[in-house]
Amino acid sequence: MKNADLIFDLLGISSNVPLTETEMARDLRITFLPPHSRTERTKEFSSILKKTLVKVGVEVIPIEEALTEDKKVKPNIVIIEEGDAEDGNLGIDHVSGLYQNPIIGINDGKPPIPDNADLQETLDSIVSVLAWNLAHVPVFVEDDKWTICTMNGAIVKCGDWRDPAEDVMNSLVPKLSAQVVPPKRDEIVYRERVFDAEKSGYGDYIDDFMSSASVWKENGLMIAHTKVDDLEYRNRYYKRIVSRYLDNRTGMSYGFMVKQLPVDVEPAIELYEADPELQKVDWENINLYEKDGENYSCIELLGKKWIVKLPDVWVLSTRSGCNKTNLDPEKDILRLGLHNGEITIETPMKIGASACRPSYDTFAILAHGMGNIIIASILLALDADAQFPAALKNNGLSISHWHGYPDQYYPLSGYLLHGFENPPVSCSTPQSAAYALSGKMEAIETQRPPVRGYRGDVHVEPHHGTNITGAMTLTESAEWVDRMHKGITTDNNEKLVVSGE
Repeated sequence: MKNADLIFDLLGISSNVPLTETEMARDLRITFLPPHSRTERTKEFSSILKKTLVKVGVEVIPIEEALTEDKKVKPNIVIIEEGDAEDGNLGIDHVSGLYQNPIIGINDGKPPIPDNADLQETLDSIVSVLAWNLAHVPVFVEDDKWTICTMNGAIVKCGDWRDPAEDVMNSLVPKLSAQVVPPKRDEIVYRERVFDAEKSGYGDYIDDFMSSASVWKENGLMIAHTKVDDLEYRNRYYKRIVSRYLDNRTGMSYGFMVKQLPVDVEPAIELYEADPELQKVDWENINLYEKDGENYSCIELLGKKWIVKLPDVWVLSTRSGCNKTNLDPEKDILRLGLHNGEITIETPMKIGASACRPSYDTFAILAHGMGNIIIASILLALDADAQFPAALKNNGLSISHWHGYPDQYYPLSGYLLHGFENPPVSCSTPQSAAYALSGKMEAIETQRPPVRGYRGDVHVEPHHGTNITGAMTLTESAEWVDRMHKGITTDNNEKLVVSGE
């Protein structure tokens, strides 16, 4: 997938990333620990699961072959553990490194979610299981069904576990292949205490953040915060492990608000009309080419090959871990960029780098930003009066993420819907960035010719949430979600345009 390779090159990610369920299954290596405890049901489930994994193409390694000399599981092997373990014998006690071995925990019974729980209570219940058992993907097995849970709050209800092939391939495999890991801090360029929200000239944008936060707070659709200190742990040692895994965050918040700053994009140029040096580039094997200090790429879209100049991406973003519905504008909004080929964070004046950890959504945010630039450049070449590039140039674009999903029949003029058929990966994964960029291209590709009224896209991330990207302000996006959730009718009968229709 060439568009995926482009974003991987831009973000410094290895291009050897599986993007389909089949590729993910073939990329996986899994071992089963000896059961800590078991019931007849978990025993039968584990046996069926092992056979099914082999059937769909996963390499299942006997535990004897999976261990190192010091009895740790070798790197890049997923661990499956069954039942409750004693302290010191959990799956996490057998990993070779904190991010080296994703862990599935098989449990007998239904997920411990209170009846009639709201979004926050549901998330807190699942995170509590993760904190106690230190399994990245808890699985709960009942008489006639099974449920997969993840640390980003996904609760995937599966069918009969006696015939689990479809659920294993389409739900479990992607969650194991695409591990939830934030960008490493040593891969980020920090500029500490340089972003002054008050003096930046972005006052209107800051007001938009605050107004949007109020809408999300009132409707309760953007989950606020789960504090690490409020969770129950087996002991201090395991609490420290959780803290290290979360990069010493005080808690986990879900959703984000981002304002992509204005960019004066240049119109794309058809390859045959481009500079001779750019025409001679082997674009079949090269995704990025630098000329005179500028990056260029060749994008195939709408039956043509376009040379697009790729300027830096800069956004204002809510700070990772902050309460998105109760923002402090002097501490909770930072400047994030893809600048000179490096992910760059400019921290607010009142806090330093230690309080501004890279968001789990960093890759996806920057992929959306670069995708917007590419789309705007090509649309501008096709139509000098197109709305989208004008919006990006004059006022920037908004990107909002919440852990819910759009109704494709609820009107949102000028926005294209895509992504609902992608493998259900979580945030922070290279796959999420690939699907963000490629999805925009594929959505535009289905609209021949692209309408002058294109204003943005709605990117569904199955089992995770939705990104709304485009010309609406952050507040307008939040209000649209609020109206949709409440089922408020409008005078506009135009539905979301689904990619492929």
